[in-house]
Amino acid sequence: MDRAAIYVRVSTDYASQKDSPDHQLAACKEYAASIGLSTSPAHVYNDAGLSGTEITMRNEVSRMMHDARNGEFEAVLFTAISRFSRDMSDAFNMKKKLESVYGVRLISIEEGYDSAIEGRNNEMVFTVHAMLAAHKSKEMSVAILRGLRQSAKKGRHIGNVTPYGYRKGLDQKLEQEPYEANIIRDIFRLYLSGESARSIAHILNEQHIPTASKRRSGKDTLWQASTITSILHNEVYVGTIVAHRYTTARHIEASRLHDELITKPSKRNESEWITVTQAHDPIIDDTTFQQVQDLLNQKATNRGMKRTSNLLAGLMYCNECGGKMIVTGNTRSSHNETHQYRYIVCATTRRIGKSACSNHFITKYDDLLSALLSPLQKLLQSAIAMTPSDDRELLSISQYTSSHLAEAKITQLRKALAHNQHEQIENLRAFRNGIFTKDIIELGQKELTEQAVYLQSEITRLTELVARNHNMIDSIRSQHSVLNIFKHMHLYNSMTQRLALQAVVDQIIFSTNGDISVLFTWQQ
Repeated sequence: MDRAAIYVRVSTDYASQKDSPDHQLAACKEYAASIGLSTSPAHVYNDAGLSGTEITMRNEVSRMMHDARNGEFEAVLFTAISRFSRDMSDAFNMKKKLESVYGVRLISIEEGYDSAIEGRNNEMVFTVHAMLAAHKSKEMSVAILRGLRQSAKKGRHIGNVTPYGYRKGLDQKLEQEPYEANIIRDIFRLYLSGESARSIAHILNEQHIPTASKRRSGKDTLWQASTITSILHNEVYVGTIVAHRYTTARHIEASRLHDELITKPSKRNESEWITVTQAHDPIIDDTTFQQVQDLLNQKATNRGMKRTSNLLAGLMYCNECGGKMIVTGNTRSSHNETHQYRYIVCATTRRIGKSACSNHFITKYDDLLSALLSPLQKLLQSAIAMTPSDDRELLSISQYTSSHLAEAKITQLRKALAHNQHEQIENLRAFRNGIFTKDIIELGQKELTEQAVYLQSEITRLTELVARNHNMIDSIRSQHSVLNIFKHMHLYNSMTQRLALQAVVDQIIFSTNGDISVLFTWQQ
């Protein structure tokens, strides 16, 4: 008896949905038994709570593909193609790999698709339903966003995580949680009395005050300065809800680097925010909140001025906890002279306490910087300075020509792909209107699908070629700039010096015994 895997997915965690994971699982098990396939709990892949468009976040899909490659089952069942994926390219890529590469039978119950049965393995059926699923996903996203905006305008809290100090009422509006609300008042009071965010976190930890994570998940976490700062900035504590503040935007550089869609949070214009005052009972009065904001802004300005002088910021890491190393210190005056002393310490140890990390070693910042710059200056001063002119001289003629031609070719291929997609839609309309026979439509659809796959693969290949050449140009130009900077280090400001160090230093690792390891970019 052939072994069957079952894939289930819903976009929310509400089990009340008619297509809940349990409902999908039961339907797939029943159908598998009816056609003589065996199922096993080990081969049930459940991506409940994840969108069908988030293929990179669906860990169970990755596990299923890995098991299919290892030959752990002969078939995959799902209740509908929309459960399989709501992204057309993902659906086709997974389908092709499972069927053609791994030899796995695909079965979609609702559409009656079965790759192993002639007459039910119609390529066009799969294509049409994949297109409809992708279109439905976009419509659902718009509808959900519209609903969330309306809820926010009514003063309801639409976030998944309830702010510390509150709980959600039956009407989804925030209500004070008495014990936590008192903690919030203490945090604001302590800050105005002169305590820092770090010292407030230390006080709460010493008093064994449970964190929000402790309340939600039972995890034994500690208060941190960043948590305190976030609370002090949050307008929710004066009864105000601010929604629709962020959206998701494409991260072009990261997407090109990883050759897949990468997104990042992006702040909307303030005019697009949904702000509702007096949405719920405030914990902090307006006067106290504004005093705290003024104090936060004042400290942020001073802190920003100090940080610009740290040339090693973002390069130093703790070998014990994996966190960042930071520069701290103080200023002392003697004999009418002011001396600044700076030290490098583990950020985790400083932020939470010595119990959080075993690396308590302290390094003098100026000593490390001198020890790092000395060999770099000797090395780079002995090199021959080069002044690049244009891209033609940085790349070989063949590389430059191929890159230039590839960019033009990519534009042509994208136009051809858009035309192909239009032809597929027209093919579908012709099928619905009965203009051509089923055989003609299927043949045309097959040719168009194969052409689309080829066009997309060529676009990907040429894009990678162009990216490699651009990266080569950037790398060469960067090295030229670094050479000139380190030859005359004293002529440049701290920001330029810092960027130069980032170009040649990848990481500086600090161990608990005082050992320091420097990894240069050319050693990767």
